[in-house]
Amino acid sequence: MDKMPLEHSAGSACSEDGSDAFLDGMVDWELSRLQRQCKVMEAERRAYSKEVHQRINKQLEEIQCLERVRDKLQVQIRVAQSQAKRLRDSERLENMSHLLKCRVQVEAEVKELQEQTRALDKQVGAPGWPRS
Repeated sequence: MDKMPLEHSAGSACSEDGSDAFLDGMVDWELSRLQRQCKVMEAERRAYSKEVHQRINKQLEEIQCLERVRDKLQVQIRVAQSQAKRLRDSERLENMSHLLKCRVQVEAEVKELQEQTRALDKQVGAPGWPRS
């Protein structure tokens, strides 16, 4: 009877040792798999981070380029507005010049009409003019 439990006990110890070795092997294999997976994920994270930084830098360059284009366009708009203002001013000056010429002509016509009116008034007031 004593032998059986010893054998059983020895057999159990053997199977436990075998199980432990098997479990240790499984744990090592799983640890190795997880470490490889971690390295792959870390490499992917680095690649993604690099790609994101490159995209951000490209977008920043594009923003700077667009800001330069905007600045140039604003300058062109101001120049065009200034030219349009000068053109309007020039047109207004021409208009005013034309109006002044018209005024001088009208004043000359008024003066001539006044002289004609005075001449007529003299004729009406002159002796021999028929009165009603």
